[in-house]
Amino acid sequence: MRAPNALLVLITALLLLAGTAPAAAQTGSITGSVSAGGSGEPLFAANVLITSRQNTSVRVVRLTAQDGSFKAEDLPAGNYEVRASYIGYETFVADEVAVAAGGTTELIVGLEEDPLNMDTVIITASRRQEKVLDAPASVQVLDGESLRETSALNPADHLTALPSVDVSRNGLNQGTVVIRGFNNIFSGQTLTLVDNRIARVPSVRYNAMNLIPTLNEDIERIEVVSGPGSALYGPNATNGVVHMITRSPFDALGTSVSGSFGERDLKLGSILHAGAPTETFAYKIGATIYEGNDFAYVDPVETAARQQAIANGADPATLLIAKRDNNIKKVGVDGRIDLQPSRNVSVILNSGWNKLNAVELTGLGAAQGVDYSYFYAQARLSVENFFFQSYINQSNANDSYLLRTGEPFADQSKFIVSQAQHQFFPSENQTFTYGVDALFTRPDTKGTINGRNEDDDNINEVGAYIQSETVLSEQLTFTAAGRLDDNNRLDAVFSPRAALVYEPVNGQAFRGTYNRSFSTPTPNNYFLDLLVLEDLGGFSAAVGGAADGFDLLTKGVPKGGFTFRRDSMGGIGGLYMQAPAAIGGTGDHIPADATLMWPAVQAILGAQGTDISMIPQPNMTQVSTQLAVLNPTTAAFDPVTDAYVQDVDEMKPTINNTFEIGYKGLLGDRFTAQADVWHSRIKDFVGPLRVETPNVFYDAGTLTTYLTSFMPAAQAAGLAAAIAQIPVGTVTAEGNSDPADPFLTYRNFGDVDLTGFDVALGWFVNQYWTFGVNYSFTNKDFFEDVSGVSDIALNAPMHKAGARLDYRNRAAGVMAGTRVRFVDSFPVLSGVFVGDIRYYTLMDLNASWRTRLFPEGDTIFSFNILNVFDNEHREFAGAAEIGRVATVRVTQEIPSFW
Repeated sequence: MRAPNALLVLITALLLLAGTAPAAAQTGSITGSVSAGGSGEPLFAANVLITSRQNTSVRVVRLTAQDGSFKAEDLPAGNYEVRASYIGYETFVADEVAVAAGGTTELIVGLEEDPLNMDTVIITASRRQEKVLDAPASVQVLDGESLRETSALNPADHLTALPSVDVSRNGLNQGTVVIRGFNNIFSGQTLTLVDNRIARVPSVRYNAMNLIPTLNEDIERIEVVSGPGSALYGPNATNGVVHMITRSPFDALGTSVSGSFGERDLKLGSILHAGAPTETFAYKIGATIYEGNDFAYVDPVETAARQQAIANGADPATLLIAKRDNNIKKVGVDGRIDLQPSRNVSVILNSGWNKLNAVELTGLGAAQGVDYSYFYAQARLSVENFFFQSYINQSNANDSYLLRTGEPFADQSKFIVSQAQHQFFPSENQTFTYGVDALFTRPDTKGTINGRNEDDDNINEVGAYIQSETVLSEQLTFTAAGRLDDNNRLDAVFSPRAALVYEPVNGQAFRGTYNRSFSTPTPNNYFLDLLVLEDLGGFSAAVGGAADGFDLLTKGVPKGGFTFRRDSMGGIGGLYMQAPAAIGGTGDHIPADATLMWPAVQAILGAQGTDISMIPQPNMTQVSTQLAVLNPTTAAFDPVTDAYVQDVDEMKPTINNTFEIGYKGLLGDRFTAQADVWHSRIKDFVGPLRVETPNVFYDAGTLTTYLTSFMPAAQAAGLAAAIAQIPVGTVTAEGNSDPADPFLTYRNFGDVDLTGFDVALGWFVNQYWTFGVNYSFTNKDFFEDVSGVSDIALNAPMHKAGARLDYRNRAAGVMAGTRVRFVDSFPVLSGVFVGDIRYYTLMDLNASWRTRLFPEGDTIFSFNILNVFDNEHREFAGAAEIGRVATVRVTQEIPSFW
């Protein structure tokens, strides 16, 4: 399919504007060099930003050559600010560098080492710029240099070695990322941002990293904030924020062409071009294509459903059930325009589109994505201390279908957001940051996912926040924030935040924080109305092909919830049931007593050649009733008591209160340390999909006793065992519109307490070598029978650890590194996927060499191995076993002609 029209317009505009380069003024120049202050070693590819003090629209960016030199020509006479930066070193700033007409000014820069990156400026922790050490939260930053020179298959691959971050790779290109556990098929507890834009798939709140069209070469840095963030970001930042920030085209002039190939028939190509026709206008555009043969998985439920469908007459050639295509194909484009008419004003317009063919996990089993596409468009305006943005995310499922049912589904949902923020500085020691967000979710599934709820499934959310930062002394800073959010389907929610940061000396910071965050029910929680399995047990076909046998459905929770009456005369536990027409049901609620359906049992057995018409109907005093609930994972029925049946209240937000203390600092001049200890209490947790409606069966023991009056004991036992396998009804809720169909749904229940800590140590060995280790712990990974309703799994390990060793020789253009991570065993309970993940230890290797093979532009050779020792392992229930993937990438950089 074609990219959306908005993206085509953007591409056309870039091409038209590309030919408007003006002639440069012939005035003066700045030359110089950048080196390591201690050793004097030249720093290759250091960033040098030169900005006029008289006219801020005059702005030049240069990268140093292999000998550390740089040169900026054709600069109008006047004074300039020169800013030089390099990863691992403090930023150098010269405020008044004079340039004379016809003259050359020389500047020699020596950068001091900063292995902890104390001067790194971040924006995610407080929605404003601040140094990483000053942030009132636990923050980790991955720099763009190492990201761009590492061959990653998915942005999630960059995060695997970080403490507190749980990465689950479900295939060659698929993966989920959460912070501090409570992973899920759709990983909605962690907020994922790209350039301040919430990047999730609209209707299911899925942080699909493989659908983000951003190129690896375009990432400037990734900021990871651990812990709740609702006081600033609103709903669904419960466990933290992952923020990918891309490079401005002003800072990334030129063209980069990259090609990768590797195991599993992997092929990856990309191109990124950035230009600046004028000093106030810049653009960039990128494209990528990806192909590979994914790791295979056979779902036994899919296989059984396919066999049953074929037995019922389906054509195997056209049947979509269990028809998996493991050949991944992905194509994407991304573009951006930057306008900077003055130093304090900027306008950014960007848009992207991605199309994917791959198998993806959902809460109802796997889905085959066929031309599944994702599109976004974003506009940002910054004026002084004011920031405004508006954007839209849109998905389109095209010909995708569910693999357990073969049913196609549509998804043309939209997520529309407008945000405004302002900063106010009433005094030198006081800063206020405040703003408002409006989020509009517009599901559009054409009746395939939201079914009968399609006409009433819009969600509107509006929130306002304010944060105060007060410098109490040179060592002490206090931060307080509060946010109020309104949702058209929920009561208003208030999220406070308080933090105290103590810096006794430079390079040392202690932190104590309290955060209250919340997550709202997803559109699926409210509106899901979807078939999961059809004609359970084939009973409809067994009695002549009636259309309305037992089907398994999924339903969102309606207003008022689901209520189960318990006042029947004779029903087990006073409950009511409904029976389908396929076995003689009328759709009426009748007591949950299996003996009432004896004529249906006679008809079913008679259709199969067993005549029991001479055996009279028993009553409830002679034969007992057994309840059993369908297990969607095994497709078998598990016995339960009537206490299993509980009313389902209407959905509420999940509230997370977290207390945390932390430390980050430089120990001596070579060692770094970071430690965080936290405790969370989560209230009204939303559990995974659960079958709330047990089926009604005959009790085999009492039925055997009854039948022995009519036949030999052995024959009676065999017949009773067969009859006891037949569901004769379903316990259903009041107002049920699907007679006798069991259904899965969601519910809020219980309070969950979780405590954990994260520790990371780093050693800056010398200018070439760095070493680091980390360990994360949570005190629980499974919560049994919460509130007497259900179990809850963290879906992440209690123990995980990592180590890294990096080598960087910038003069030689060589980078190399290894990552080792250990993930302990843990249970999974997520939708229909239930199981235990065995512990695993993995090693990854990467290396790159930057050289110059041509007169202009560098060539980068990269080599990357994920899972070096080919340790086949599974990282989530229902996912394939993952083995080794080795890739080679060649990148050619072409300097800008502007």
